[in-house]
Amino acid sequence: MIKYRLGCQAGHEFESWFRAIDDYDAQTRSGMIACPTCGSTNISKLPMAPAVVTGRGKQRPVQAARSGGEGDAAPTPGQLRAFKQSIIENSEDVGRRFADEARKIHFGEAHERNIRGISTPEDARRLIEDEVPFGILPPLPEDLN
Repeated sequence: MIKYRLGCQAGHEFESWFRAIDDYDAQTRSGMIACPTCGSTNISKLPMAPAVVTGRGKQRPVQAARSGGEGDAAPTPGQLRAFKQSIIENSEDVGRRFADEARKIHFGEAHERNIRGISTPEDARRLIEDEVPFGILPPLPEDLN
């Protein structure tokens, strides 16, 4: 598994995991990778700080100088797992109906509730255009095995 720090042409930054280097290249060429903020598929890799092994095999990322304060620290894999579990426990899985259901909730056509599901990059772009708030949960390494 390879984690890349990515950015779009609008300057938004995010991270994503790939099984191999070639997977990133293929997904970028086919437009499968979209910015979670604006939906742009004009994506490029950004510089990343290397991980440093410190005693007994524990890894910690080398902290790059950032200007935003403490809130910029990347979540740990354990925090991401806990966050994902919390979402699963506190939301309804609507599967591939996610974009339609999110739009209905946003415009008051369905009762308000927490939902999760699957969306295409095109559906995500349309949700952004309609100003429907949503987030993208990146897959954790164990999700891809």
